[in-house]
Amino acid sequence: MGLFSNLRSAVGAAPSPAESNARAVLTVALLTAAADGKIEEIEFHQIVNMCTYSPIFHAVGPKRTMELAQEVLADLRKTGAEACFASAKAVMTARLAETAMCFAVRTALADGSVDQSEIQTLSAMGERLGLPFATFEKIFDIMVMMQRPA
Repeated sequence: MGLFSNLRSAVGAAPSPAESNARAVLTVALLTAAADGKIEEIEFHQIVNMCTYSPIFHAVGPKRTMELAQEVLADLRKTGAEACFASAKAVMTARLAETAMCFAVRTALADGSVDQSEIQTLSAMGERLGLPFATFEKIFDIMVMMQRPA
């Protein structure tokens, strides 16, 4: 009886804080990539690259990170961008929101440039995440420096 009660309690259990954090950051990055209606291959590769080197995703591992990405994409199709964003925002601390914004800006820069409408969208996303504009500007400027060609 004890063996099966452990299995029953695991089914439908709330995600771990590590999974919730990873999912929230992935959501913001994937929403940024999908903002124009499709996720380009270069954007997806940028997201995978960021996850590979981020301690947020080390906590869940590469296999679970890819599963979470697929879950976020399914949720995006099912419930829409607004509901996905609200779910992500609900679990974010101020520090995690900064990290998520870094992921978002780098995702937007994956193709090598960001137009004015993308900047406005990113800025609005930062505001909705509760980031002061000065913090958003720092993040944006640093991510641009990281992504500029030689």
